[in-house]
Amino acid sequence: MTSARQAMSAPTGEDRRLFWGCFIALIATAFGFIIRALIIGDWAADFNLSETQKGELLGVGLWPFAISIVLFSLIIDRIGYRNAMLFGLVCHITSAVITIFATGYEMLYLGTFIVALGNGTVEAYINPVVATIFNKDKVKWLSMLHAGWPGGLVLGGILTLLLGASVGWQFKVGLILIPTILYAILL
Repeated sequence: MTSARQAMSAPTGEDRRLFWGCFIALIATAFGFIIRALIIGDWAADFNLSETQKGELLGVGLWPFAISIVLFSLIIDRIGYRNAMLFGLVCHITSAVITIFATGYEMLYLGTFIVALGNGTVEAYINPVVATIFNKDKVKWLSMLHAGWPGGLVLGGILTLLLGASVGWQFKVGLILIPTILYAILL
């Protein structure tokens, strides 16, 4: 490969910025999962939740995730990546606000439902975006992208645990806003 041809296929600064935005969006998705898993007991205590309600709250974090991945995958080429990115961002922010100010089970359910929709939307756009901008090295870049999931689980889990029992679950839910604001800036 000639150096001119290598330069043409080399990722630009904007490509890398978009990659890191997608990577951090996946970290936000992982934060949404791990934080809820770690604070479900706090919710149960504060809102007198039954085991069934706890299971429903954990479950609603999954099935809308799957549905939104499928639905957005089917329409993303028509609506555009930017619109999908904005929808995922709005879902992450809205979910955090609803959940932080929850007064009962129904608001926790709604907040979790919305974050799951956002999480699925993120999954639906990050893969084609990265595969498109790095079409010459897509396996490498997609593999690096998906390190954001376990990395986000570990980072979100450690941050949540480090806050300890004396810090309210509302503040812990707010941790999702850290990667969300970062990916909003990058995307």
